[in-house]
Amino acid sequence: MTKDPRSSELRILPELMSLVALLAATACTGEVVTGAEPPGPTTAPTSASPNPQTPSTNPGAPTTPAPGSTTPSSPPPSGSMPPGNTPSEPNPSAPPMSPTTPPLSSCAAPGTDTGATVLRRLSALEYQLTLQDLFQLPSPPSIDGVPPDADKHGFRTFAEIQTVSAQHLRGYLDQARTLADGLLADTRRRSSVIGCQLTAPDCLRSFVTRFGRLAYRRALEAAEVDALVTRAERDALDTEDRYRLAIEAMLTSPSFLYRVEVGNAADGLSTLTGTELAARLSFALWGRAPSAALLDRAEQGALDTPEGLRTVARTMLADPKAQTFIGAFFRQWLGYEKLRAPNVPPAGWDDALLGEMQRETDQVLEEFAWGGRNFLDVLTANYTRTSPALASFYGLPAPGADGRVEFPVGSPRANTGLLTHASLLSAKSDGDSISIRGNWVRRTFLCQHMALPPDFAETIGERLVGLTRVQIVEKRNTEVECKGCHALIDPIGVGFAAFDATGRYDETVDITQYGIAPALPGAPDPNTFSSIAELSEKLRSMPEVSECLASRVFLYVGGREPEAADACTIESATRAFASSGDFADLIAGIVEAPEFRLRRAPAATP
Repeated sequence: MTKDPRSSELRILPELMSLVALLAATACTGEVVTGAEPPGPTTAPTSASPNPQTPSTNPGAPTTPAPGSTTPSSPPPSGSMPPGNTPSEPNPSAPPMSPTTPPLSSCAAPGTDTGATVLRRLSALEYQLTLQDLFQLPSPPSIDGVPPDADKHGFRTFAEIQTVSAQHLRGYLDQARTLADGLLADTRRRSSVIGCQLTAPDCLRSFVTRFGRLAYRRALEAAEVDALVTRAERDALDTEDRYRLAIEAMLTSPSFLYRVEVGNAADGLSTLTGTELAARLSFALWGRAPSAALLDRAEQGALDTPEGLRTVARTMLADPKAQTFIGAFFRQWLGYEKLRAPNVPPAGWDDALLGEMQRETDQVLEEFAWGGRNFLDVLTANYTRTSPALASFYGLPAPGADGRVEFPVGSPRANTGLLTHASLLSAKSDGDSISIRGNWVRRTFLCQHMALPPDFAETIGERLVGLTRVQIVEKRNTEVECKGCHALIDPIGVGFAAFDATGRYDETVDITQYGIAPALPGAPDPNTFSSIAELSEKLRSMPEVSECLASRVFLYVGGREPEAADACTIESATRAFASSGDFADLIAGIVEAPEFRLRRAPAATP
């Protein structure tokens, strides 16, 4: 094939214009787009069309952080709480913590309402997994050219902060061209994905119709198919290039890059169509677009009843694809998605241990989440699964053939479950690990957050100059500006003080030097603990942990934090989980709730 002298951008300019027009139309006001349809074979999302399959809604507000930026809350300067892994203290005049989960008592009438959702761009993981299925690849493709997702509370699925930049557009286009080239060069995959001989009459139209349905998660309208086929035949350099151009156009369309939901009403509260519900269910459980079989079932009405949805959801939860997607949830929830080597490597350290730390936690979580166990027992488990090298570094007994290591009586890790995993402790060890680890426990398992006022953040470094670690802890637990919040997190963090930056236990550390008794403020009395095992047991027994976990799963699959209108969904999921302890029941409680079928359009802003 002759090299195309035109740039890739010019080849699919209408699709790029659709994205630019969509963003311009929604970014300034935050309102639902109405009336404007950019040029090209596919239209930008608009709520004005009477066709419920036509895209709609708002991709985000103008204050959205740039992709790859830090979380929206301002991190404190260097000192006792370094950027990247830092808790923060709130204004002492305000309540120090605010649970993000609505009170269960606020659920009054199930199925009547849900929180508003904005137009959701595919997350990086959803994009990768969807491309893997579309092109029948053995593993998700690398997307190094696409900017990473912004995160909030450690999660990369917040719809409102996921923007599309010029770098995104270039990355999506390059990715589409690379995948198309690879497909056309692979005889076996080409035959399976395209489904006919490239030169056969109507093969291009057949491919666009079938591939487009999977990419857009809905049947393409005849005008969309005509436009794609006509332009591919007109502008392509040869037969293969027709398919390449069609793939580029579909994979850079807003209908592919955004999760479009309109339902039976463009404004206010609406009920999702069958294929929209299939897409929401597939992204919620598998993190990828629905398969042709699931779209078929949706079109046949299989999801129209609660029983039908439950049957399909339970089948999907039993599929390994669910484990893959939820595995990413665990890493984001617990904060071990990325680990880094210690600044001063101790004796015996090897950077390869970082991956083995992550695998240890992955394996234990997988066993408790999908092995028919009570998931909360992962907090008090008396064993782990690790590699010989990792066991040796941490002074553990040699693991069995399956990697299992039982903790002997008297071990600092005995009955501590997740809380003493090296992947978690090492990721919460920079600077003031007492504050970081204490705040992590409260935020992760109780959904309580601290917020550091900007004016206080500007002076905190100066206040700590010349102080020892012990003096820093003493100062912040006596000064009025700090003690209210640190009284809630430092007693937790002190209990971890003997675990070093790599997560190894140092028996020479005397935690009494800090003058704070290890405790879990807010737990039933007595809230003090003398070991991490006791802390683990206290958390295990608190109903707030189940409710917090339900809200975190809701956030991950829903792309937003639960609001008061979502209280019934959180309640149903929490109750299902508390009744069985089965993690799958927690997820099922969210997707099987009546509210899962609903969509509320965001309110227009003046």
